[in-house]
Amino acid sequence: MKRFSALLLIAALTSGVVSAQSTSSDGNHSDGPAHYWQASLTMETNKDYDAALNQITAYQASGGNAFLANLRQGWLYYLERDYINATKRYNEAERLQPSSINPLLGLMNVSEAQGNGDEIQKAAQNVLRLDPLNYQAQMVSAYQQYTAKNYAAALASYRRVLTYYPDDMTALSGEAWSLYYLGQGEKAEADFQTLLSIDSDYSWAQKGLALYQALKNHQGSPSTPNP
Repeated sequence: MKRFSALLLIAALTSGVVSAQSTSSDGNHSDGPAHYWQASLTMETNKDYDAALNQITAYQASGGNAFLANLRQGWLYYLERDYINATKRYNEAERLQPSSINPLLGLMNVSEAQGNGDEIQKAAQNVLRLDPLNYQAQMVSAYQQYTAKNYAAALASYRRVLTYYPDDMTALSGEAWSLYYLGQGEKAEADFQTLLSIDSDYSWAQKGLALYQALKNHQGSPSTPNP
């Protein structure tokens, strides 16, 4: 089962929120905020993150939006693996716009990158408090519950996702493995069969069926896999 992160959503916001350069009264491009934002995007593309951050500092100094500046700084620090400053910038963005989801998704990305299960779960729950049906946060939360061997909670989370996204194969795989470890092998088998009806080479579904057959034959049960 793949860990789901919000990277694409955050990247889309931070790279696409300002798309037009400022224009002076005579029709020429000025050195207004959009100039610095666009320069930052170019430097990010070139992986020059320090220079991209400098341009966002200039963006804010020239009158750019403080929330957007902090959100983008959080993203760029994240790309630099400077998780302390990324957290600071995302927290400041959240302070400026308390109802915004994207700073919380950014904090969730940071927590995932650091690999702290408790912090990942906390970050996911912070998103879900504002947006109870948020797909990314539900999937991250479910995965953390699964890896913590809290299979009942993981099952509930995966089923919540499947209520709205019944075609989500990652969530279905998570449901199958949670059922398996809760001792509901027949239900897990049905999910594994569904997965294999879509992709006959789905290795984790193949493994799930094999393990269930072994369990029925009293050959023991395995340790928790990462389907």
